[in-house]
Amino acid sequence: MQFTAELTGDAAALARTHGELLARLPATVSAFILVELQKWPLLFPPEQQYQRALLDVLSRIPASELEQSAAGIARIETDAAASRLGERNPARFQDEAQSLLRKRGLFVAWRAEVDGFFQKIDPALEAQLYPADSPRRLIVQIYGREIAVQREKLWSHFKRIGVRVPLNLDGTSDTDRFLRELFGAGDRDTAPSLLNAAWIIETNEALHTVCDHEGSNGLTGLSYERLRSFRDDLTRTLNSKIQSGVESPQAFAAYARSLRITPTAGALLHTDDVLAAFVRDVLLAGNGTMIVNNTFVEWAAAQALRRAQPRVLVTRFGVRDKLKPFSSMIMFSQARPTDHVPVVPDPAGSFIDVEQLSYYVWVNAEKNPAYRGKTLYLFLAEGVDEMLAISPQTGTAPATTMAPARLDDVRATMARWLDVAIPAGSGRPIPLL
Repeated sequence: MQFTAELTGDAAALARTHGELLARLPATVSAFILVELQKWPLLFPPEQQYQRALLDVLSRIPASELEQSAAGIARIETDAAASRLGERNPARFQDEAQSLLRKRGLFVAWRAEVDGFFQKIDPALEAQLYPADSPRRLIVQIYGREIAVQREKLWSHFKRIGVRVPLNLDGTSDTDRFLRELFGAGDRDTAPSLLNAAWIIETNEALHTVCDHEGSNGLTGLSYERLRSFRDDLTRTLNSKIQSGVESPQAFAAYARSLRITPTAGALLHTDDVLAAFVRDVLLAGNGTMIVNNTFVEWAAAQALRRAQPRVLVTRFGVRDKLKPFSSMIMFSQARPTDHVPVVPDPAGSFIDVEQLSYYVWVNAEKNPAYRGKTLYLFLAEGVDEMLAISPQTGTAPATTMAPARLDDVRATMARWLDVAIPAGSGRPIPLL
């Protein structure tokens, strides 16, 4: 099926180069690729690289073999009469086709065939995008000091994974000093070299305070607290649209995706169209990201891993408020004066949440070929004299007795792992890691 896609620049050139291939693919697959190409200006570089690699790999498969691989998808499209849809806009065709598949009871079967199709080409894609000599990666997850950590349950999802490393926390009695010792920003005037071009995602502003300097070198920062006005603007805009009436859930979703609300100055360490659209999508697509700070951190981290694939990611969870009655949590609603419930922090409930949420971040990274087998994971809780470390070498190592490491030793370990130079006298790498 031939689609009419509004493409420009590199995306248009890719579509022209692979026009014959796109015409031979099942309509739903072709539409999917074209929809991604339509997003080209708002894609991160790894997403653009994936689309280039996908078209390149598909173009090298013999026509008969490609037809056989996609035969299951084509058969289900025929059974659903998808070819009779007159829509030539790929995004609208995608919506109509999926609605038709659900109506005919074929969506699950179609989804299985699509998954099977991509499973056949994934090895070639991964070999091209993520060769064995790709740079190592680092993910650090931190529990804020106010969280009521239950030491005996800490990192309970990793009972048989990783190494518990004892820590010497002398001189790090507050959050600011803890983070500065960990990442090497002791002089308060320069950004930590370890975090050059990293992503930091947190509930409040502690990491941003440490890293927000002119020398931050491409650092990307998302703070739930700093994005308060952006969240409020987004809520008001969507609530106004709901009040004025919407044609359908699909129409409302399309309207939400079209919004171009820009975060206020200072809300992000740097602002561009790609990052602003990313933040909007995180708040719209993540379940609870608009109203629960730790959920925002987890979902934003998972999406950053999938889409932006930063070499270094740091998350910092905090205390969320006690959950309010459901009536006051309805998405995009504007509370009435009589609906207000006092805000009460929930340190104990926050610990239960972040144990699960930090585990989800790890799971999402391990599912991603960009991180699998190449990543050092460090889990720390401010004020707790122990760290969980997981790396390809120590993924199933038993706990061992070792001398407590200082935070500058942890910093040296991260630098050694990333092959990043840090100032002399910054501690010694932990041998086991």
